[in-house]
Amino acid sequence: MAVWANMLPYCMAFLLLLFFMCRSGAKVVTIDVRAAKNLIETDHIYLDVRTVEEFAKGHVDAAKIINIPYMMDTPKGRVKNTDFLKEVSSICNKEDQLVVGFMNVKDMGGGYVDWVRNKFPINTSVAKEEL
Repeated sequence: MAVWANMLPYCMAFLLLLFFMCRSGAKVVTIDVRAAKNLIETDHIYLDVRTVEEFAKGHVDAAKIINIPYMMDTPKGRVKNTDFLKEVSSICNKEDQLVVGFMNVKDMGGGYVDWVRNKFPINTSVAKEEL
């Protein structure tokens, strides 16, 4: 039960992100971790929206991984990253992969918890600065 309580902020963050994507006309498809692993292995970009601290403890081992936290830990508690959409747009425009419309977005159902549960490769080093 505690795991799901900890996941609530991420579920809420993801739902908000879905709301913005749906408003832009994008279709978000949820795929299981095995399908996500296949995409990651074929050079797709993986966006991890967990906090910097959680990301540093372990993340999906991917060639193209970006950590842009949706929520941020502060002395006053967890707060929304007000620059999230701007940061995502900046990264995406850099490679012309995703532009304002957020096309071809896939949600990894089960998230990082399922990735670990399936014993897929994880990494505990800092994210790559450049893709």
